[in-house]
Amino acid sequence: MYLNRSDADSLGGFFAGLVWMVMGFGACVIGRCPMVIAYVRFGRRRNAKHLVIACLTLVLATSAPAGAAELRGETLRAYSEYIGAVRRLFEERVTSGGPLAGITPADLTRSLRDGYVLVRAAREDGIVDVPGGLIHHWRGVAFIPHVTLQEAMTVSQDYANYKHVYHPIVEAGVLEQNGDTFRVLMRIQKSSGLVGAVLDVWSIVQYQWHGGNMVYGTSDSERITEVKDAGKPDEQRLPPDQGRGYLWRANTFSRFAERDAGVLVELENVGLSRDFPPMLGWIIEPIARRIGRSSVEDSLLEFREAVLAAHQARSPAIINR
Repeated sequence: MYLNRSDADSLGGFFAGLVWMVMGFGACVIGRCPMVIAYVRFGRRRNAKHLVIACLTLVLATSAPAGAAELRGETLRAYSEYIGAVRRLFEERVTSGGPLAGITPADLTRSLRDGYVLVRAAREDGIVDVPGGLIHHWRGVAFIPHVTLQEAMTVSQDYANYKHVYHPIVEAGVLEQNGDTFRVLMRIQKSSGLVGAVLDVWSIVQYQWHGGNMVYGTSDSERITEVKDAGKPDEQRLPPDQGRGYLWRANTFSRFAERDAGVLVELENVGLSRDFPPMLGWIIEPIARRIGRSSVEDSLLEFREAVLAAHQARSPAIINR
């Protein structure tokens, strides 16, 4: 599916996009290699908007209490096996220098020529059932014309500026850095209709240069906590793997390749959440699927716009030297 900017609502960074991708069934959230916030947009028809609000209200009213959403061992094991297989494929691509998303030459030509963002479900319809939870898995590709790989990397690693690039990110920063490995913390906030959430996400982000014109990146959540009464004097971080279960684990794999007078960005997002409330899956699943697609799409669009803006700001300075 191809989408341009006029078709998309603005979301968060790649990782920020992943967070809200998997919150679609309940709170309706990737910095760059962090990468998720999305909200429901069913066109501009009032009746569709009312349907979404009604669905969300029903979910909120019928969801189990926070303790019931605690991550179970079998759910974590299933996700660990799944993400292990994804990681092995990623490492094979790093070794071979191959692409991530498996796009066809025709798709790539269209993306390079027309500036479209390509988004696809990586498995099944983008949502994979596991015992006690759901895995959300999407891929996307975007081309940024007239920029260099170094310019893209500068924006990607400027975590302190994320809150100005990605709307849902309240704060972000580097806790530790060792070469091209970063330990980062982001606070991500989003509300939609009658419900919302704030999450603090700690992640380990690693970049690997492959020759002089290609970079691979991984972002692995280290800890994710839901924040109650965020911004208030009595705000409280819930214990990890508790709360409403909007996001328990998050992983992002990315590839940046300088080619065709620009940079091709490929993104793969994987997240783990609680499963759909009983008897409501048939209503919520299409909404969650649409959010998953749009979160990746808009994350790529946000990043592309930030890199282009940085390039344009720098170009006059170079000309005037």
